[in-house]
Amino acid sequence: MPTHRLLLLALIATTTLLPACKKAQDAAVEAAVERATGAKVDKDGNTVTVQTEKGEMRITTATDGDTVALPAGFPTDLYLPAPHKVDSVMAMGSAHMVNLTTPMATADVHAAVVDAMQRGGWTQELAMQTGEGSTLAYRKDKRQAFYQLVKQDGGGTQLAIRAGNDD
Repeated sequence: MPTHRLLLLALIATTTLLPACKKAQDAAVEAAVERATGAKVDKDGNTVTVQTEKGEMRITTATDGDTVALPAGFPTDLYLPAPHKVDSVMAMGSAHMVNLTTPMATADVHAAVVDAMQRGGWTQELAMQTGEGSTLAYRKDKRQAFYQLVKQDGGGTQLAIRAGNDD
């Protein structure tokens, strides 16, 4: 059989096996998490749902540079920089975690968070700065919000927002 035919057959075989390998890998990870935690794990596309005795946790991650939607119930009075791209979200009850990126400089995001949260009636409980980022914590009524900002390589800011209620 000519060499190019062997290469073509190998390419076809590899292409048809890759999705099956990914599915098998996902199934193995789900089974391992279920055995280790006792939680029920379900993966659907880029969303993983973990069902525990304390409730459901849903994690969605962006693929190939896409963005994902904010989780239902995400507090609308939290500052989000514009523009931004949501890389991942996690929701469990009243707790939300959002990871996003923005082309804004870290110092500008920090100043915007401080300004917007104060104008929104949030009380700052923590402000800590490091060389490449900062952490800010706020409280409003029985809710809290944490912002972690880190300078991205090549410019821009990675921002993690954690919000929830005092339960």
